Amino acid sequence: MLRPTTYKKKISVRLYPRLAATNQNGFCPVRLTARWHGEELQVDTGEIILPLREGKDGEVELLWHSETQTVMGGRKLTAKEEGTVPTHPDFHYNINSRLSKLVKQVSDTFNRLYDAAPLHKVSKAAMLAELLPAETRQVAAPVAAREEATPTFRQVLEEWKAENRNLAKDSLRKYDQLATMMEVWRPELRPGQVTQKVAKEYQQHLLDLQKSDATIKVHFGGIRKCLEQLNLKADMAWLQYSAKNAPQLDLEMEEVRKLIQWRPTSENLAEERDRWLFQLFSGRRYEDLEKFDKRERISLPLADGSSVPALLHAQGKTGNDAAVPLPPIAVNIGERWGWHFPARNWQQRGDWIKEIAKGAGLTREWDDRLITGGRVMHNWRPIWQVISTHTARHTAGTLLKQVSNGNKALAKLVLGHADEDVTDRYAKDKARLLAPAVLEAWRKILGEWYDGEPAR
Repeated sequence: MLRPTTYKKKISVRLYPRLAATNQNGFCPVRLTARWHGEELQVDTGEIILPLREGKDGEVELLWHSETQTVMGGRKLTAKEEGTVPTHPDFHYNINSRLSKLVKQVSDTFNRLYDAAPLHKVSKAAMLAELLPAETRQVAAPVAAREEATPTFRQVLEEWKAENRNLAKDSLRKYDQLATMMEVWRPELRPGQVTQKVAKEYQQHLLDLQKSDATIKVHFGGIRKCLEQLNLKADMAWLQYSAKNAPQLDLEMEEVRKLIQWRPTSENLAEERDRWLFQLFSGRRYEDLEKFDKRERISLPLADGSSVPALLHAQGKTGNDAAVPLPPIAVNIGERWGWHFPARNWQQRGDWIKEIAKGAGLTREWDDRLITGGRVMHNWRPIWQVISTHTARHTAGTLLKQVSNGNKALAKLVLGHADEDVTDRYAKDKARLLAPAVLEAWRKILGEWYDGEPAR
Protein backbone atom coordinates (compact mmCIF):
# COMPACT_ATOMS: atom_id res chain seq x y z
CA MET A 1 0.00 0.00 0.00
CA LEU A 2 1.43 3.37 -0.99
CA ARG A 3 1.96 5.88 1.79
CA PRO A 4 0.69 9.42 1.21
CA THR A 5 3.46 11.95 0.58
CA THR A 6 4.26 14.10 3.61
CA TYR A 7 5.88 17.52 3.42
CA LYS A 8 8.21 19.26 5.84
CA LYS A 9 7.79 22.70 7.33
CA LYS A 10 10.71 24.07 5.38
CA ILE A 11 11.05 26.98 2.97
CA SER A 12 14.07 28.63 1.37
CA VAL A 13 13.84 32.38 0.75
CA ARG A 14 16.71 34.08 -1.05
CA LEU A 15 17.39 37.54 -2.45
CA TYR A 16 19.34 38.07 -5.67
CA PRO A 17 20.38 41.18 -7.60
CA ARG A 18 19.02 40.87 -11.16
CA LEU A 19 22.31 41.66 -12.88
CA ALA A 20 20.76 41.11 -16.32
CA ALA A 21 18.56 44.16 -15.70
CA THR A 22 21.42 46.49 -14.72
CA ASN A 23 20.85 50.04 -15.96
CA GLN A 24 23.40 52.45 -17.44
CA ASN A 25 24.33 53.70 -13.96
CA GLY A 26 25.11 50.20 -12.71
CA PHE A 27 21.98 49.79 -10.55
CA CYS A 28 19.75 46.70 -10.75
CA PRO A 29 16.55 45.42 -9.09
CA VAL A 30 16.55 42.85 -6.29
CA ARG A 31 14.46 39.72 -6.81
CA LEU A 32 13.10 37.40 -4.14
CA THR A 33 13.00 33.66 -4.85
CA ALA A 34 11.17 31.28 -2.52
CA ARG A 35 11.30 27.48 -2.87
CA TRP A 36 9.26 24.92 -0.92
CA HIS A 37 7.62 21.55 -1.55
CA GLY A 38 8.83 21.51 -5.17
CA GLU A 39 7.33 24.96 -5.84
CA GLU A 40 9.09 28.19 -6.76
CA LEU A 41 7.90 31.79 -6.45
CA GLN A 42 9.83 34.73 -7.90
CA VAL A 43 8.81 38.35 -7.26
CA ASP A 44 10.51 41.71 -7.66
CA THR A 45 11.07 43.39 -4.31
CA GLY A 46 10.88 46.93 -5.66
CA GLU A 47 14.37 47.69 -4.34
CA ILE A 48 17.10 49.00 -6.67
CA ILE A 49 20.72 48.57 -5.58
CA LEU A 50 24.28 49.04 -6.82
CA PRO A 51 25.71 45.49 -6.60
CA LEU A 52 29.32 46.42 -7.33
CA ARG A 53 31.53 49.30 -8.39
CA GLU A 54 35.10 50.10 -9.23
CA GLY A 55 37.15 51.10 -6.17
CA LYS A 56 39.87 53.70 -5.85
CA ASP A 57 42.59 51.19 -6.73
CA GLY A 58 40.75 49.93 -9.81
CA GLU A 59 39.61 46.69 -8.13
CA VAL A 60 35.94 45.73 -8.16
CA GLU A 61 34.22 46.34 -4.81
CA LEU A 62 31.35 43.96 -4.06
CA LEU A 63 28.51 45.93 -2.45
CA TRP A 64 26.02 43.06 -2.27
CA HIS A 65 26.80 40.41 0.35
CA SER A 66 25.29 37.17 -0.98
CA GLU A 67 25.68 35.26 2.30
CA THR A 68 23.73 37.78 4.43
CA GLN A 69 21.60 38.96 1.48
CA THR A 70 22.19 42.60 2.33
CA VAL A 71 23.86 45.63 0.80
CA MET A 72 27.22 46.30 2.42
CA GLY A 73 27.39 48.66 5.34
CA GLY A 74 24.14 47.45 6.87
CA ARG A 75 25.73 47.68 10.32
CA LYS A 76 27.83 50.21 12.18
CA LEU A 77 31.45 49.90 11.09
CA THR A 78 34.26 49.51 13.59
CA ALA A 79 37.04 52.08 13.71
CA LYS A 80 39.32 49.61 11.91
CA GLU A 81 36.78 49.08 9.12
CA GLU A 82 36.04 52.77 8.51
CA GLY A 83 37.28 53.71 5.07
CA THR A 84 38.19 50.10 4.17
CA VAL A 85 34.82 48.32 3.97
CA PRO A 86 32.81 49.39 0.89
CA THR A 87 29.39 50.84 1.66
CA HIS A 88 26.34 51.28 -0.53
CA PRO A 89 25.81 54.85 -1.80
CA ASP A 90 22.11 54.83 -0.85
CA PHE A 91 20.86 54.62 2.71
CA HIS A 92 21.55 50.91 3.21
CA TYR A 93 19.81 50.64 6.60
CA ASN A 94 16.41 51.34 5.01
CA ILE A 95 17.05 48.99 2.05
CA ASN A 96 18.11 46.10 4.28
CA SER A 97 15.22 46.70 6.65
CA ARG A 98 12.65 46.56 3.85
CA LEU A 99 14.22 43.44 2.34
CA SER A 100 14.32 41.74 5.74
CA LYS A 101 10.62 42.49 6.31
CA LEU A 102 9.71 41.04 2.92
CA VAL A 103 11.67 37.82 3.58
CA LYS A 104 9.92 37.52 6.96
CA GLN A 105 6.52 38.10 5.37
CA VAL A 106 7.03 35.26 2.88
CA SER A 107 8.35 32.88 5.56
CA ASP A 108 5.53 33.75 7.99
CA THR A 109 2.91 33.24 5.26
CA PHE A 110 4.29 29.79 4.45
CA ASN A 111 4.42 28.80 8.13
CA ARG A 112 0.84 29.96 8.69
CA LEU A 113 -0.47 27.99 5.70
CA TYR A 114 1.51 24.91 6.70
CA ASP A 115 0.25 25.03 10.30
CA ALA A 116 -3.31 25.10 8.98
CA ALA A 117 -2.73 21.71 7.31
CA PRO A 118 0.43 20.06 8.74
CA LEU A 119 2.34 17.57 6.55
CA HIS A 120 0.39 18.66 3.47
CA LYS A 121 1.79 20.53 0.48
CA VAL A 122 1.44 24.30 0.49
CA SER A 123 0.41 25.24 -3.03
CA LYS A 124 1.85 28.14 -4.99
CA ALA A 125 -1.69 29.41 -5.59
CA ALA A 126 -2.29 29.62 -1.84
CA MET A 127 0.95 31.54 -1.32
CA LEU A 128 0.07 33.95 -4.14
CA ALA A 129 -3.42 34.48 -2.76
CA GLU A 130 -1.94 35.50 0.61
CA LEU A 131 0.98 37.57 -0.68
CA LEU A 132 -0.33 39.09 -3.92
CA PRO A 133 -4.14 38.97 -3.81
CA ALA A 134 -4.57 41.58 -6.58
CA GLU A 135 -2.24 39.76 -8.98
CA THR A 136 -3.81 36.36 -8.35
CA ARG A 137 -7.13 37.60 -9.67
CA GLN A 138 -5.43 38.12 -13.03
CA VAL A 139 -4.00 34.62 -13.15
CA ALA A 140 -5.87 32.47 -15.65
CA ALA A 141 -7.59 29.34 -14.42
CA PRO A 142 -5.37 26.32 -14.80
CA VAL A 143 -5.95 24.25 -17.92
CA ALA A 144 -6.28 20.52 -17.46
CA ALA A 145 -2.97 18.96 -18.41
CA ARG A 146 -3.12 16.73 -21.43
CA GLU A 147 -1.51 13.36 -21.24
CA GLU A 148 2.14 13.68 -22.14
CA ALA A 149 4.00 10.66 -23.33
CA THR A 150 7.37 12.40 -23.57
CA PRO A 151 9.46 11.76 -20.44
CA THR A 152 10.52 14.57 -18.13
CA PHE A 153 14.11 15.62 -17.45
CA ARG A 154 14.09 13.67 -14.19
CA GLN A 155 12.74 10.51 -15.83
CA VAL A 156 15.36 10.64 -18.58
CA LEU A 157 18.19 11.29 -16.10
CA GLU A 158 16.98 8.51 -13.78
CA GLU A 159 17.06 6.12 -16.72
CA TRP A 160 20.56 7.30 -17.63
CA LYS A 161 21.74 6.91 -14.02
CA ALA A 162 20.35 3.36 -13.89
CA GLU A 163 22.52 2.54 -16.90
CA ASN A 164 25.59 4.20 -15.30
CA ARG A 165 25.43 3.01 -11.69
CA ASN A 166 29.20 3.31 -11.18
CA LEU A 167 29.13 7.11 -11.19
CA ALA A 168 30.27 9.04 -8.12
CA LYS A 169 27.62 10.59 -5.87
CA ASP A 170 28.89 14.06 -6.69
CA SER A 171 28.25 13.55 -10.41
CA LEU A 172 24.77 12.17 -9.78
CA ARG A 173 23.90 15.04 -7.45
CA LYS A 174 24.78 17.62 -10.12
CA TYR A 175 22.27 16.14 -12.55
CA ASP A 176 19.64 15.91 -9.80
CA GLN A 177 20.04 19.68 -9.45
CA LEU A 178 19.25 20.10 -13.14
CA ALA A 179 16.10 17.98 -12.84
CA THR A 180 14.95 19.93 -9.78
CA MET A 181 15.66 23.27 -11.43
CA MET A 182 13.63 22.31 -14.49
CA GLU A 183 10.71 21.20 -12.28
CA VAL A 184 10.49 24.63 -10.64
CA TRP A 185 11.42 26.72 -13.70
CA ARG A 186 9.19 25.17 -16.38
CA PRO A 187 7.65 21.92 -15.12
CA GLU A 188 5.85 21.36 -18.45
CA LEU A 189 9.10 21.55 -20.47
CA ARG A 190 10.44 18.28 -21.89
CA PRO A 191 14.02 17.61 -23.09
CA GLY A 192 12.92 17.28 -26.73
CA GLN A 193 11.34 20.76 -26.58
CA VAL A 194 14.62 22.56 -25.83
CA THR A 195 15.30 25.02 -28.64
CA GLN A 196 17.99 27.65 -29.00
CA LYS A 197 15.54 30.24 -27.63
CA VAL A 198 14.69 28.06 -24.62
CA ALA A 199 18.38 27.37 -23.92
CA LYS A 200 19.13 31.10 -23.98
CA GLU A 201 16.25 31.81 -21.58
CA TYR A 202 17.40 29.03 -19.24
CA GLN A 203 20.95 30.39 -19.30
CA GLN A 204 19.63 33.83 -18.34
CA HIS A 205 17.54 32.28 -15.56
CA LEU A 206 20.66 30.67 -14.07
CA LEU A 207 22.58 33.94 -14.39
CA ASP A 208 19.75 35.78 -12.62
CA LEU A 209 20.14 33.30 -9.77
CA GLN A 210 23.89 34.11 -9.74
CA LYS A 211 24.90 30.56 -10.55
CA SER A 212 28.58 30.18 -11.36
CA ASP A 213 29.74 29.54 -14.92
CA ALA A 214 30.95 26.11 -13.77
CA THR A 215 27.43 25.26 -12.54
CA ILE A 216 25.82 26.51 -15.75
CA LYS A 217 28.24 24.33 -17.74
CA VAL A 218 27.13 21.28 -15.72
CA HIS A 219 23.46 22.08 -16.36
CA PHE A 220 23.99 22.39 -20.11
CA GLY A 221 25.97 19.15 -20.04
CA GLY A 222 22.97 17.53 -18.36
CA ILE A 223 20.64 18.78 -21.08
CA ARG A 224 22.92 17.23 -23.71
CA LYS A 225 22.92 13.96 -21.74
CA CYS A 226 19.10 13.94 -21.85
CA LEU A 227 19.04 14.52 -25.59
CA GLU A 228 21.63 11.80 -26.19
CA GLN A 229 19.63 9.41 -24.01
CA LEU A 230 16.60 10.07 -26.24
CA ASN A 231 18.73 9.60 -29.39
CA LEU A 232 18.24 13.25 -30.32
CA LYS A 233 20.79 15.64 -31.80
CA ALA A 234 22.85 17.13 -28.94
CA ASP A 235 25.96 18.69 -30.51
CA MET A 236 24.50 22.12 -31.32
CA ALA A 237 26.85 25.03 -30.63
CA TRP A 238 24.20 26.79 -28.54
CA LEU A 239 24.15 23.87 -26.09
CA GLN A 240 27.85 24.33 -25.36
CA TYR A 241 28.73 26.59 -22.43
CA SER A 242 32.36 27.47 -21.76
CA ALA A 243 33.33 28.16 -18.18
CA LYS A 244 36.39 29.45 -16.43
CA ASN A 245 36.65 27.98 -12.96
CA ALA A 246 37.66 30.13 -10.03
CA PRO A 247 40.80 28.93 -8.20
CA GLN A 248 40.21 26.38 -5.44
CA LEU A 249 41.35 26.90 -1.87
CA ASP A 250 44.32 24.95 -0.58
CA LEU A 251 45.90 25.27 2.86
CA GLU A 252 49.48 26.20 3.66
CA MET A 253 51.78 23.95 5.70
CA GLU A 254 51.33 25.94 8.91
CA GLU A 255 47.55 25.79 8.54
CA VAL A 256 47.60 22.01 8.19
CA ARG A 257 49.68 21.82 11.37
CA LYS A 258 47.17 24.06 13.16
CA LEU A 259 44.41 21.57 12.33
CA ILE A 260 46.56 18.75 13.72
CA GLN A 261 47.24 20.67 16.94
CA TRP A 262 43.64 21.81 17.49
CA ARG A 263 41.86 20.03 20.36
CA PRO A 264 38.32 18.94 19.36
CA THR A 265 35.44 20.05 21.56
CA SER A 266 33.19 17.10 20.64
CA GLU A 267 33.42 13.56 19.30
CA ASN A 268 31.84 14.56 15.97
CA LEU A 269 34.39 17.30 15.43
CA ALA A 270 37.24 14.94 16.40
CA GLU A 271 36.05 12.40 13.82
CA GLU A 272 35.63 15.02 11.10
CA ARG A 273 39.03 16.62 11.73
CA ASP A 274 40.72 13.21 11.57
CA ARG A 275 38.69 12.16 8.52
CA TRP A 276 39.72 15.39 6.72
CA LEU A 277 43.39 14.77 7.56
CA PHE A 278 43.12 11.15 6.42
CA GLN A 279 41.72 12.39 3.10
CA LEU A 280 44.69 14.74 2.87
CA PHE A 281 47.27 11.97 3.37
CA SER A 282 45.49 9.28 1.32
CA GLY A 283 44.22 11.51 -1.51
CA ARG A 284 40.73 10.06 -1.21
CA ARG A 285 37.51 11.77 -2.19
CA TYR A 286 34.82 11.68 0.45
CA GLU A 287 32.70 9.21 -1.54
CA ASP A 288 35.74 6.90 -1.82
CA LEU A 289 36.29 7.06 1.92
CA GLU A 290 32.69 6.02 2.59
CA LYS A 291 33.39 2.75 0.72
CA PHE A 292 36.71 2.13 2.48
CA ASP A 293 37.48 -1.54 3.16
CA LYS A 294 40.10 -2.60 5.71
CA ARG A 295 41.41 -5.13 3.22
CA GLU A 296 42.68 -2.26 1.08
CA ARG A 297 45.51 -1.72 3.58
CA ILE A 298 48.71 -3.26 2.28
CA SER A 299 52.39 -3.39 3.11
CA LEU A 300 54.24 -2.03 0.10
CA PRO A 301 57.73 -3.57 -0.40
CA LEU A 302 60.41 -1.16 -1.60
CA ALA A 303 63.51 -1.69 -3.71
CA ASP A 304 65.81 -1.65 -0.65
CA GLY A 305 63.97 -4.58 0.97
CA SER A 306 62.02 -2.44 3.47
CA SER A 307 58.27 -1.87 3.34
CA VAL A 308 55.84 0.93 4.10
CA PRO A 309 52.10 0.93 4.89
CA ALA A 310 49.91 1.91 1.96
CA LEU A 311 46.35 1.88 0.65
CA LEU A 312 45.46 0.08 -2.57
CA HIS A 313 42.25 1.29 -4.13
CA ALA A 314 40.53 2.45 -7.31
CA GLN A 315 39.41 6.07 -7.37
CA GLY A 316 35.61 6.19 -7.56
CA LYS A 317 35.56 9.06 -10.05
CA THR A 318 38.40 8.09 -12.41
CA GLY A 319 38.62 4.34 -11.84
CA ASN A 320 42.42 4.65 -11.74
CA ASP A 321 44.27 2.24 -9.47
CA ALA A 322 46.31 3.94 -6.76
CA ALA A 323 48.69 2.49 -4.18
CA VAL A 324 49.23 5.39 -1.82
CA PRO A 325 52.05 5.22 0.77
CA LEU A 326 50.86 6.53 4.12
CA PRO A 327 52.91 8.67 6.52
CA PRO A 328 52.89 7.40 10.14
CA ILE A 329 50.37 10.05 11.27
CA ALA A 330 47.83 8.70 8.74
CA VAL A 331 48.32 5.16 10.09
CA ASN A 332 47.81 6.51 13.63
CA ILE A 333 44.54 8.16 12.55
CA GLY A 334 43.34 4.95 10.90
CA GLU A 335 44.09 2.89 14.00
CA ARG A 336 42.47 5.48 16.27
CA TRP A 337 39.15 5.01 14.46
CA GLY A 338 39.54 1.30 13.73
CA TRP A 339 39.97 2.08 10.02
CA HIS A 340 36.25 2.84 9.89
CA PHE A 341 34.94 6.15 8.57
CA PRO A 342 31.12 6.02 8.60
CA ALA A 343 29.10 7.75 5.89
CA ARG A 344 28.06 11.27 6.82
CA ASN A 345 25.84 13.81 5.14
CA TRP A 346 28.19 15.92 2.98
CA GLN A 347 26.50 19.16 4.04
CA GLN A 348 26.89 18.27 7.73
CA ARG A 349 30.56 17.48 7.10
CA GLY A 350 30.97 20.86 5.41
CA ASP A 351 29.55 22.64 8.47
CA TRP A 352 31.78 20.66 10.82
CA ILE A 353 35.05 21.32 8.98
CA LYS A 354 34.24 25.04 8.92
CA GLU A 355 33.67 25.00 12.69
CA ILE A 356 36.96 23.11 13.12
CA ALA A 357 38.90 25.53 10.93
CA LYS A 358 37.46 28.49 12.83
CA GLY A 359 38.47 26.95 16.15
CA ALA A 360 41.95 26.26 14.81
CA GLY A 361 42.36 29.93 13.90
CA LEU A 362 42.46 29.64 10.11
CA THR A 363 41.69 33.31 9.44
CA ARG A 364 43.78 34.02 6.32
CA GLU A 365 41.72 35.98 3.80
CA TRP A 366 40.81 34.14 0.59
CA ASP A 367 39.08 35.52 -2.49
CA ASP A 368 36.17 33.09 -2.81
CA ARG A 369 35.33 34.71 -6.11
CA LEU A 370 32.34 33.91 -8.25
CA ILE A 371 32.64 33.85 -12.04
CA THR A 372 29.22 34.22 -13.57
CA GLY A 373 28.43 35.33 -17.09
CA GLY A 374 32.17 35.79 -17.62
CA ARG A 375 32.30 38.47 -14.89
CA VAL A 376 34.43 38.05 -11.79
CA MET A 377 32.75 38.99 -8.52
CA HIS A 378 35.31 39.16 -5.72
CA ASN A 379 34.34 37.88 -2.30
CA TRP A 380 37.13 38.01 0.29
CA ARG A 381 36.44 35.79 3.30
CA PRO A 382 38.46 34.06 6.03
CA ILE A 383 39.36 30.56 4.89
CA TRP A 384 37.40 28.93 7.71
CA GLN A 385 34.27 30.10 5.87
CA VAL A 386 35.51 28.69 2.55
CA ILE A 387 37.13 25.37 3.51
CA SER A 388 35.30 22.23 2.41
CA THR A 389 35.76 18.46 2.42
CA HIS A 390 37.34 18.65 -1.05
CA THR A 391 39.94 21.19 0.13
CA ALA A 392 41.94 18.24 1.49
CA ARG A 393 42.70 16.88 -2.00
CA HIS A 394 43.58 20.29 -3.40
CA THR A 395 45.88 20.88 -0.44
CA ALA A 396 47.60 17.52 -0.88
CA GLY A 397 48.33 18.17 -4.54
CA THR A 398 49.64 21.69 -3.94
CA LEU A 399 51.86 20.91 -0.96
CA LEU A 400 53.38 17.77 -2.48
CA LYS A 401 54.38 19.70 -5.60
CA GLN A 402 55.58 22.62 -3.49
CA VAL A 403 58.06 20.67 -1.35
CA SER A 404 59.29 18.46 -4.22
CA ASN A 405 60.33 21.29 -6.54
CA GLY A 406 57.27 20.90 -8.74
CA ASN A 407 57.43 17.11 -9.14
CA LYS A 408 53.89 16.44 -10.37
CA ALA A 409 54.35 12.66 -10.23
CA LEU A 410 53.98 12.61 -6.43
CA ALA A 411 50.67 14.46 -6.47
CA LYS A 412 49.38 12.34 -9.37
CA LEU A 413 50.16 9.17 -7.43
CA VAL A 414 48.41 10.31 -4.24
CA LEU A 415 45.41 11.85 -6.01
CA GLY A 416 44.97 8.97 -8.47
CA HIS A 417 45.10 11.17 -11.56
CA ALA A 418 45.51 9.57 -14.98
CA ASP A 419 49.07 9.00 -16.19
CA GLU A 420 49.97 9.37 -19.86
CA ASP A 421 52.76 6.80 -19.54
CA VAL A 422 51.04 3.58 -20.62
CA THR A 423 54.03 1.52 -19.40
CA ASP A 424 52.99 2.29 -15.81
CA ARG A 425 50.22 -0.30 -15.87
CA TYR A 426 50.26 -1.41 -12.27
CA ALA A 427 49.65 0.82 -9.28
CA LYS A 428 52.12 -1.05 -7.06
CA ASP A 429 54.98 -0.70 -9.56
CA LYS A 430 54.55 3.05 -9.72
CA ALA A 431 54.13 3.37 -5.95
CA ARG A 432 57.32 1.38 -5.22
CA LEU A 433 59.33 3.89 -7.21
CA LEU A 434 57.71 7.00 -5.77
CA ALA A 435 56.89 5.98 -2.18
CA PRO A 436 60.19 7.18 -0.63
CA ALA A 437 59.81 10.59 -2.28
CA VAL A 438 56.15 10.87 -1.23
CA LEU A 439 56.96 10.08 2.42
CA GLU A 440 59.90 12.47 2.41
CA ALA A 441 57.61 15.19 1.08
CA TRP A 442 55.13 14.55 3.91
CA ARG A 443 58.01 14.72 6.39
CA LYS A 444 58.88 18.21 5.13
CA ILE A 445 55.24 19.32 5.23
CA LEU A 446 54.45 17.97 8.71
CA GLY A 447 57.75 18.45 10.53
CA GLU A 448 57.51 17.07 14.08
CA TRP A 449 53.94 15.87 13.39
CA TYR A 450 55.09 13.41 10.70
CA ASP A 451 54.90 10.41 13.04
CA GLY A 452 52.67 11.98 15.66
CA GLU A 453 48.93 11.92 16.35
CA PRO A 454 46.37 14.71 16.01
CA ALA A 455 45.58 16.34 19.37
CA ARG A 456 42.66 14.97 21.35
